[in-house]
Amino acid sequence: MVLKYHRRLISTSLFIDEIMKLIKRYFIVITVFFLFYLAIINKNRLFPRLVFGQFHLISTESNQTVNVRQSQLYEHEISNGGIITLYDVTQDNEWDFQCPKTQYNEADITDVRICIYDPQHDEHVSGQLNDHGKWEPVVVRSFLRLLRALPNTHVIDIGANLGLYTLLATKYDRHVIAVEPLYDSLIRLHKSIQINNVQHQVTLIANAIGVKHERLALNIVDKNLGASYLSYLDQLAPSDKKLEKLVDEQHGIPPRVLAEVDTITLDDLVSIYPIFFKRAILKMDIEGFEALAFSNASVLFNRTEIPAIYMEFGKLIEIKYHRGMMKKIEEMLSFLKKRNYEPYEVNDINHILYDNWESWPWDVAFRRCDICRCPGLEKLVGSAE
Repeated sequence: MVLKYHRRLISTSLFIDEIMKLIKRYFIVITVFFLFYLAIINKNRLFPRLVFGQFHLISTESNQTVNVRQSQLYEHEISNGGIITLYDVTQDNEWDFQCPKTQYNEADITDVRICIYDPQHDEHVSGQLNDHGKWEPVVVRSFLRLLRALPNTHVIDIGANLGLYTLLATKYDRHVIAVEPLYDSLIRLHKSIQINNVQHQVTLIANAIGVKHERLALNIVDKNLGASYLSYLDQLAPSDKKLEKLVDEQHGIPPRVLAEVDTITLDDLVSIYPIFFKRAILKMDIEGFEALAFSNASVLFNRTEIPAIYMEFGKLIEIKYHRGMMKKIEEMLSFLKKRNYEPYEVNDINHILYDNWESWPWDVAFRRCDICRCPGLEKLVGSAE
């Protein structure tokens, strides 16, 4: 009886051992599959040097953005205690992007290559550059015409995105201070700068322009990566236009919080000027934040001779009923009017009136009439064209 019980005990023990071995095996298999799953969903973070999908790094579904190597960034401390984050464009860029040539009808800007996103994820800017080699051809034509007419005039590109205006300006041997907070656009612009061999002509800043030094969230609208905007604007929105209620009309996808960025002011830019940077055309496209940004722009305009400002004004009209925005827009326009700027459509012909700003076109060019020719005005001082 004892022997029979002993045998049964041994058999039970062996059975338990086999069960434990099976459990361990399945556990190992399940763990491996789980780790593989984590690697797939976090592929952009775990393998930043590999491009998953066709020239696309942002996963708007997972709210992920590529991280720039820390060695790529360096900080510049300014007198007011703020920090400007500069991006080193002299280092090698090993990313593999689609970089088509621009196709503007300008004899002196041939062979400008610009690195883009996969057009299926950035239908507007990247899609147009991929299919036609152009984006905003009317604005670009005016911008280049004025740049040619004004020697020793450089460029400040606020909201550089993929760097179209930055790269075009370098073809005229001008220096550009370009500001772009989205890392996925920065690495493409860096690659474009390297391909076009204009590293010595661009100062690239990895901050957003704000009203003070702070850290804010950056939002993105799927299919239109160039429409990234600071989420602070959502805090000013009426209740029916809050972030969770905004939906892209074409795709039905609301904006998402993408990343956190450090902000600087327009006035901070003068602290990193090259010694020769005395006069510059200002291009601004920061998705409705322009009016807020001008609350700290006096030092910039006092220090720099700015012949013209190219601004995407349509977004300001769209959000004019956000809290305090109407006042900020009017303060910005008053700021410009006092400094002798006149607003024009970007065809360089049609003068528009300050009093009618709520019906202005999407893109506006402000021209300083003591430097540039202001068509249609009796006041004509110092024609530059």
